[in-house]
Amino acid sequence: MKTHMQRLLLSALAGFLALRLASVAADAIPPVQMLVPGFTVRELPVQLRNLNNLVYAPDGRLFALGYDGYVWQLKDTDGDGHEDAASAFWDNKGNEIPASIGMAWGPGGLYIASRGKILHLRDKGDGTSELLTITGGWLPPTAAAGSNLDAIGLAVDPQGNIFFGLGVDAWNGAYRVNQKTGVSDYNPFSERGTIIRLSPDWKRRDIIATGLRFPVSLAFNAAGDLFCSDQEGATWLANGNPFDELLHIQKGRHYGFPPRHPLHNPGVIDEPSVFDYGPQHQSTCGVHFNEPVAGGTATFGPASWRGDAFVAGESRGKIWRTKLVKTPAGYVAKNDLIAAVAMLVIDAVPTPAGDLLVACHSGKPDWGTGPRGQGTIFKISYTGRGVPQPVLAYAASPTETRVIFDRAVDPTQWRTLAKQSAITKGPHVAAGDRFEAFVPGYQVVKDQATVARHDVPVLSAVLAPDLRSLTLRTAPRMEATNYAVQLPEGPASERPRDTGRKELAQRAAIDLLTDLTGVEAEWRDAAGALQWRGWLPHFDLKVGREFTAPSDEHARLLALLKTPGVLTLRAQLDLHLMLRPAIQPGAKLDFEYPAETVTVTFKAGGRLGLKALGARTEQKSAGEVQFTVQSQPGTWQPLELTLATGEGEPGIEVAWRTAEDFRPRALPLRRVLLPWARATAAPPVDARRSIPEIAGGDWQRGKAVFASAQAACAVCHQVRGEGGIVGPDLSNLVHRDYASVLRDIIEPSAAINPDRIAYVIALEDGSTSGGVVLDESPASIVVADASGAQRTIPRGAIAGMKASAVSLMPPGLWEQLTAQQQRDLMAFLLTEPPAR
Repeated sequence: MKTHMQRLLLSALAGFLALRLASVAADAIPPVQMLVPGFTVRELPVQLRNLNNLVYAPDGRLFALGYDGYVWQLKDTDGDGHEDAASAFWDNKGNEIPASIGMAWGPGGLYIASRGKILHLRDKGDGTSELLTITGGWLPPTAAAGSNLDAIGLAVDPQGNIFFGLGVDAWNGAYRVNQKTGVSDYNPFSERGTIIRLSPDWKRRDIIATGLRFPVSLAFNAAGDLFCSDQEGATWLANGNPFDELLHIQKGRHYGFPPRHPLHNPGVIDEPSVFDYGPQHQSTCGVHFNEPVAGGTATFGPASWRGDAFVAGESRGKIWRTKLVKTPAGYVAKNDLIAAVAMLVIDAVPTPAGDLLVACHSGKPDWGTGPRGQGTIFKISYTGRGVPQPVLAYAASPTETRVIFDRAVDPTQWRTLAKQSAITKGPHVAAGDRFEAFVPGYQVVKDQATVARHDVPVLSAVLAPDLRSLTLRTAPRMEATNYAVQLPEGPASERPRDTGRKELAQRAAIDLLTDLTGVEAEWRDAAGALQWRGWLPHFDLKVGREFTAPSDEHARLLALLKTPGVLTLRAQLDLHLMLRPAIQPGAKLDFEYPAETVTVTFKAGGRLGLKALGARTEQKSAGEVQFTVQSQPGTWQPLELTLATGEGEPGIEVAWRTAEDFRPRALPLRRVLLPWARATAAPPVDARRSIPEIAGGDWQRGKAVFASAQAACAVCHQVRGEGGIVGPDLSNLVHRDYASVLRDIIEPSAAINPDRIAYVIALEDGSTSGGVVLDESPASIVVADASGAQRTIPRGAIAGMKASAVSLMPPGLWEQLTAQQQRDLMAFLLTEPPAR
């Protein structure tokens, strides 16, 4: 039986890996691979279990929230600038702090978002703290989230207001449709799925925003605006957000989970995200802005990175740098992947000295090794301040990709640049894919790997005379898709720069992502002579100025715009589904969204002219024009805008609105495409899920196996509302792939599912108990063991609690089943019920 089981697992893994893009060998991937030059990486010499948050106090002390509820103060004991020791700021032997994520410094100490409450660790001034509960008592979720996570993500503003998120009421059925009546039980006025503000005196809670799924991290930027990461929901809801999101939290807005529905959730307006992180299933976690902290003056990386958001991607090991520009209509974002990590990235925090601390979990996605697993902290330092940094990458023409550097490069390193460079295109292509060490086990991720990727041969490579601009020439390419560019950094990066300082080796790599977004721009002087032609990222000139700031080429245009002449901008706008969530390919809805009527407005200090073929245009004033159009899928609006320059400070503001909602919003970069770009047809999706490993399996027989005493699955697990509640709900396995589900069955402790973490409980009488905590109160806890038996234990009888490193699910259950029973069981778990 073991041989048969191994064959199934290896077959599934081989089938998946054969579809993956050829990448760097797994054993050659560094723990942290920087995708831009000039950085060194070290692993801090502290041995701590998995950490969920890193926080600096105003006086420079560094604190870490453990997955197991311990809170540590990290210290540099030998003065070398690297933390090497940890002491317990809060000793969690009694498990007073359950598995939690979301910690920030505020008045008097640390604040933690936890299950059923917000906790305050009052700083006692002696290296320890006192634990207080400052608010709680909200309605618990209908469907518990991972680790029974409840309140998640937390930030404190300068006035002492505490902002935190509450996870959605039912992560696997957000509309909460009553199966008997067909009516939605979703309550739009509930605190579930919201961002809440707690007053500085801890007496008042106010709902700030609704429609959140799992806002894992909250952070304020320098302008005082609140942002959060929210994790994707399309796996569980066809019209849920298909990507992990960065959201600008504004009072009274609804952020789309659950989204608008004519029956289940009418009347709401789904606020668009500021940025979507793709491809699907990234699990965005920590968000931190690159501003000086704890009285320091330094920021991380080049000066142009100041103010950018660093976002941690857990499920694929990513660190993004997201630049934000605030316009009168809202924020516009530009994103770059700066590092690929061979661990699960939970937090990435700038330090007072200008480094970046990265907290990682061990294990595999989605869940890692849980509260008892070994964690790692990496420190990334910007040590190559004289190394040229890529600051822009864009399509200069159908045959040219241009990369702009902030200073002159050394041409001797790139003598065979055309041979050393590579461009890959495809809808699911991203920068650094060759360094992706793992992917989460969802069917949609496996499907992404089957979508064709194509090499775009580099025919020639040319450096401009100033050595700051590199042009890669290819055959014409006009598909509006992703283009990943690989450049060599140089042979010196293949080894540590200073092995005596224990720096981790880096492979020589500059990996960038481009697409066909942007605007064709030209400027002619008062005599009509062409003086500048090139690319801009957006019609909004403030956005263009901020995103191209390190580029000399674009600085020259900005200088010209202060003199008399005419600036002409040409592009296409994708205005489809502006206030509608994107629909997952292959997904089916029980209704149709009506067409949207969209108005786009341009304002400037000088005279504006507008041509918008097929749209209704209006000249509101000399400096204000707009057009209105009914958007259609697959149809882009061609546009030409002219601005008379030399009449003051050059500037164009852009905003859009719809007939349903007149509030202006900023136009995202992805909506602005070059005039020669062509839409790419979405890859076909076969709604019939093909799983060769379960061929011959029967869903009904599998349901019987699931409920049988032999398999004992239903003792602990539920599927579609039937079964036990001790283990994780398995209803979402229809979205997982065969190999990952098989691994969870065969190796139940390889990745500890946070839905139900088991605890070992030491009792005052010297005995021990164990199981999953189902409920708790100040007086007692309720635990359930692997047999499903429940026990209530008074708090006073507990001497200590610690999370178990071993799953409550016993190994060996799979081997007890026949090959036919295995196929039947997996057919039940991985496929939808057959139609009656």
